[in-house]
Amino acid sequence: MFAAARWLMVLGLMVSIGLHTVVIQSAAWAGMLVSYSMEKGSVAQAVSDTFDGEHPCELCKLAHQAETAAADDKQTPKVDGKVKVHLIADVAAAIIISGPPPPVFATAADVRLCVLNHTPDTPPPRRRLA
Repeated sequence: MFAAARWLMVLGLMVSIGLHTVVIQSAAWAGMLVSYSMEKGSVAQAVSDTFDGEHPCELCKLAHQAETAAADDKQTPKVDGKVKVHLIADVAAAIIISGPPPPVFATAADVRLCVLNHTPDTPPPRRRLA
């Protein structure tokens, strides 16, 4: 069941980006190469006849129709002679994600000598044991 759903998704995506016309045209060229090489007896002549555009087969015509139909769909749609406007936001707010600021380490110039304003007691005070 999961494999079938996956294949349906793949096929749907292929059709949505127009890959079906590429598959049809490739199958047409393969078939034309085989049939023309059998008819003419020469592979070089079959390749020349296949890709010159003057000898289209039925699959080539079908691929061309599908390609022109897709190109017509991409044009701006019109309703009652007026251009139909789609309400799509062209500009979106940019979200900038940045990392934490770089760490700041003390350098030799930042370290200053600590000078005592008074001298320490001599001898140091002793602890009293109570």
